[in-house]
Amino acid sequence: MKKNKILENILVILVVFFLIGTILPSGMASIGHHEPYTKKLLENADGKFSEKMKQSFNFRDNIKNIYRGYGKNLKQSGIFTSVIHTTCNDVEKTKEVYFGFFNDIDVDDNENTGINGADIRVQFLILPYILPDPNLIFGLLFTVNIERIGEEIKDKNFKFTMDFGNNNLEMGYWSPSNEGNEIPNSIRISCMLFFNPTEQTNGLKFYVNPEYLTGREGKQIVFYAKHTSEDTEKIFSFDFEPAIETQMTISSTRNQGEWKYQFIRESSTDAKITVNFTRIKDEEEKETVFTIDEIPKELSFSLALTPLIDGGGSFLYESDEMYDVEVLVTSTEMGVCKYATIKNTPRKINAEWTPTRENGSYSIVVDSDGTDFILKDSLTNPTVNLTIRNLEDIDMTAQWNLTNPGEFVVKKNPSFNIDIEFYIGEWVAKLNAMPAAEDISISWYTNITGYLEYDTNWQPLNEIDLLIQGEDLGIRTVSEMFKAEDFRLDWTVWPPVDWNLETTGEIEFTSISIELYLQGSWHHLWPW
Repeated sequence: MKKNKILENILVILVVFFLIGTILPSGMASIGHHEPYTKKLLENADGKFSEKMKQSFNFRDNIKNIYRGYGKNLKQSGIFTSVIHTTCNDVEKTKEVYFGFFNDIDVDDNENTGINGADIRVQFLILPYILPDPNLIFGLLFTVNIERIGEEIKDKNFKFTMDFGNNNLEMGYWSPSNEGNEIPNSIRISCMLFFNPTEQTNGLKFYVNPEYLTGREGKQIVFYAKHTSEDTEKIFSFDFEPAIETQMTISSTRNQGEWKYQFIRESSTDAKITVNFTRIKDEEEKETVFTIDEIPKELSFSLALTPLIDGGGSFLYESDEMYDVEVLVTSTEMGVCKYATIKNTPRKINAEWTPTRENGSYSIVVDSDGTDFILKDSLTNPTVNLTIRNLEDIDMTAQWNLTNPGEFVVKKNPSFNIDIEFYIGEWVAKLNAMPAAEDISISWYTNITGYLEYDTNWQPLNEIDLLIQGEDLGIRTVSEMFKAEDFRLDWTVWPPVDWNLETTGEIEFTSISIELYLQGSWHHLWPW
């Protein structure tokens, strides 16, 4: 009996989709690969979607005919009914609406605002989606159109949410009451759940198009959605400043923990976008936030973040091309350094780090024409800051013990101009070096009696500017045409006014200055 009921509901849904296909004008049932999928779905050039849709779709009469025969089953399925939640300042309202109908809704509890007390007009549609090429994709598209039909609420703090399919999908937007902002005259929001059987991947496509008679400048909109499956909840939000027409896609990949992101900016206006993606599975919550300072016309990349032991993390970013944008990634999946900034995004970054004073390490592989990559534990007053500038095609590993005695060792490909700046607690390690040595090593012990050791395997560096400094000790080396092999400089400061120095190993340079920070002040150590 239960099986027959399920089959009956499936049959009803298929019948409705077939009828929708006969209702829609030619070209509306299939969505072109290169066309914005909801623009073709609901073309609305003049922004007044209600009248235009009434004329071109004639939904009301056709949907009524569908409901006469199948209304009971549609309502029980939960797919073709929806609940709307609105918050206008402090007024909260809830209303049930039905597929295809135009619904005039009072959101401020004031019968003297809007049209006959109604402030917004809402219609939602659900359509199947099949893309046969280049990869077979099946999907279900949910689209909501909201028109503000009253002027009285336009400057208010307004939130709109719609529930689909027994709360399996929620979608909505927020228009904050910031100075200069207003509720859009009309807005179209869409979400498509899709599955790629060839790649065995799935994801969600989002679309938002807010329209303002006063223009987009100074406007802000936050689009959000939540999708719930059997054991996983995914929550998304997209904050646009200014509010622009954009498509967004977030999909899984064949690699565990790696997600692919794509943005297509349909508007000519530049905008900043902040994306929040939270995934909850088996009561474990993983949150990733990234901010793009100026979204290009199209941006596509994959991202994988993994926490490691001792507060470390790994970061894998891949893209087909570089973009002249700055992206800030925030995630608890990166260990202590939960903030990662990429300036001039590369084709690839693969980095791992352990940001500890003892047995610390950092390895990075980059494919770029010039990228800055910055890791921090805080955006304000960070205690850990790992910065590498002007990264090109490099493969580099750094290891350190920022202690006394201590060491700092860098291995890199010979063509890389290295520019690193690491802060860990009260310690700082800075290295700016020109090619071509592949290995740079310094070790130290600083006190009244101490030593410094340098080694480049007798490979030259055109320039080197090295600083290692802790709370009560420091070493600074500046040199040109520098190379060394097992070079060691020992000293004893006794009596206090004399420096007894001894050198072993080999060193060569055209100029050099080595300074030592000891007992609260810097001293020139070598050469005399």
